[in-house]
Amino acid sequence: MVYEIAWTATAIKTFEECIKYIQDRWTDREIKNFAALVDDKIKLLSTQPNIGRPRNKKHPDIRITILHKRVSLIYRVTAKSKRIEILFIWNNYKHPARLKF
Repeated sequence: MVYEIAWTATAIKTFEECIKYIQDRWTDREIKNFAALVDDKIKLLSTQPNIGRPRNKKHPDIRITILHKRVSLIYRVTAKSKRIEILFIWNNYKHPARLKF
């Protein structure tokens, strides 16, 4: 069964920030590679939504999966409506206290 994928406004903003960061420091090749990583992970999530680890016991529907050693994808699974909501892309080098759900 395939889950519907939806991006929040915050997810789009943080994705664009990651692309801008890559664009400022590296080449178009790395941008394409990063975009392909995101695309591949989202395709995988649509068929296997529980591959990410749960954030905590209080919020088991919010999950985190690694895109790259420096970047994680945070998403919410709603099994009842078969929907995955991409919440944001997180730079793992940022301080975890800034990670607000």
